[in-house]
Amino acid sequence: MTLASTKDLAKKYDLFAKRSLGQNFLFDHKITDKIANSADITENDNILEIGPGPAGLTRSILNQSPKKLITIEQDQRVMPILEEIKQYYPDKLEILNADALETPIKNLFNGEKFKIIANLPYNIGTELVFRWLDDINLIDSMTILLQKEVVQRIVAKSGSKKYGRLSVMINFQCFTKTLFDIAAGSFVPAPKVTSSLVQITPREHIIADIDLKILSKLCACAFNQRRKMLRSSLKSFANDVESLLKACNIDSSLRAEQLELEDFAKLVQNYKS
Repeated sequence: MTLASTKDLAKKYDLFAKRSLGQNFLFDHKITDKIANSADITENDNILEIGPGPAGLTRSILNQSPKKLITIEQDQRVMPILEEIKQYYPDKLEILNADALETPIKNLFNGEKFKIIANLPYNIGTELVFRWLDDINLIDSMTILLQKEVVQRIVAKSGSKKYGRLSVMINFQCFTKTLFDIAAGSFVPAPKVTSSLVQITPREHIIADIDLKILSKLCACAFNQRRKMLRSSLKSFANDVESLLKACNIDSSLRAEQLELEDFAKLVQNYKS
C-alpha cells in the first residue's frame, strides 16, 4: 500500500485553504522538495514545521530522513491527513494540534537543538520569527517561506529603504539570506504577492552583548519616524538625545536607515551607562 498524493489526500478529507487562517497550500512536490533540500537536513536533525496544511512540505522533510519532525497545526481539519502520513513514519513524526503563537518551542525536543522549516501563515509569520528569537540558542537554522516584501525587509542592509526594525533585530543575532522566489501561481489559492524562501542562521556570537529589549525599543523609536533625523526621531527614546549621539560618535543629522548594526549597539550601551 502506497501513500496517496498530497492533492489526493486534501481531496479525500475535503481540505481547502481558509483565508482566516492565512493558508495558501503548496501541492507541487518539486517545490516542497526544493525547500526541504535547502535546509540541508541530516539524520541527526530535529525539525519543527509550523502550519503543514495538506502536508506536502511535511512529506518532503520526512523523505530527507531527519531524526524527528514535529508539526504544529491549529486547523483540526488537517489532523486526519497528518495521522495517515504518520502511519508511514511512526517513529519520526509527532503531531501537535495547537496554535503556534501559544506553543513554547523551548521544550519540544527536550533541550536538543532543531531546525525550523515552514511555509508560514502570512498573517502571523513575522510575529512568530520575533518570538523564536527569544530561544535562538536552541535553533540551528530557520528555512521559512514568507511574502517577498517581508523577506526583503529581513535581509535588508543599512542604507536600504527596506532596512528597519525587522532587519536590525534579526540580523543582530543571525545571518540572513534569500534563497529563491516562488510565484503566486504555485499556491492554492494564489496569493496576491510573490513569496520568497529565506534562511536565518544564528550567529555564533551576536553583534554585541546588550539588552535586546532596549534595542527593540530603540528600533521602534528610530524607525517609526524614519524620515526624521535622529535628533528628532530618538526624542522619545532618551532625554538628552544630542549627548547620547555625541557619546556614540554618531551624527545627529543621520536617519535610522543609515545606521549600521554596530551603531545601534553603541546607542544601547551608552543609553544604559
